[in-house]
Amino acid sequence: MSYKHNNLMAMREQYWQDQSAQVRSEKAALQQWLQEQQLFVQPSLEDAKYVFFQLPSHIIIQGYALGFMHPQVKNLVFSFLTAQKTQLMQKLPFKVAFRC
Repeated sequence: MSYKHNNLMAMREQYWQDQSAQVRSEKAALQQWLQEQQLFVQPSLEDAKYVFFQLPSHIIIQGYALGFMHPQVKNLVFSFLTAQKTQLMQKLPFKVAFRC
């Protein structure tokens, strides 16, 4: 694993373990988005976690910087959900790709 993957994985894990009100509301919003996009009928927190851990690095970084409910980040998430809908519905693993 590269250092980029290790750092991003640490960011994802730290975020997911965060119990602050803001992060809890962002997780709930992600669950709502998954339902709106018809990826899952009743998205659980585990479904949201799976999708969150599949998000590309540029979305994770912008989400940390701006907040995951920021309109720009939300648009990126929705674009990702739309583009990867079939793979996400089947909960297939994604290959980690980095943008340089």
